[in-house]
Amino acid sequence: MVFFFPVFQILLTVPNKLLGFLLMVSVPAGLLTVPFLENVNKFQNSFRHPVATTVFFISTAVALWLGIGATLPIDKSLTLGHF
Repeated sequence: MVFFFPVFQILLTVPNKLLGFLLMVSVPAGLLTVPFLENVNKFQNSFRHPVATTVFFISTAVALWLGIGATLPIDKSLTLGHF
């Protein structure tokens, strides 16, 4: 159930629940558009796709940030208690 922490964190930190739902829906919708942003050849090296690589690293970092923040109290969740 740990994989639901980033989604739960989005619902906790966004005050408008409709906006929180739209943010949750936009995550998979945005990830589904990444393959169409680049000219992909299945025989190319996957690390030569800068847009897909950048989206992967940024989304992984955000998911980890939100997942760790979901385990903390709400007043420390976005800053992870550091600020």
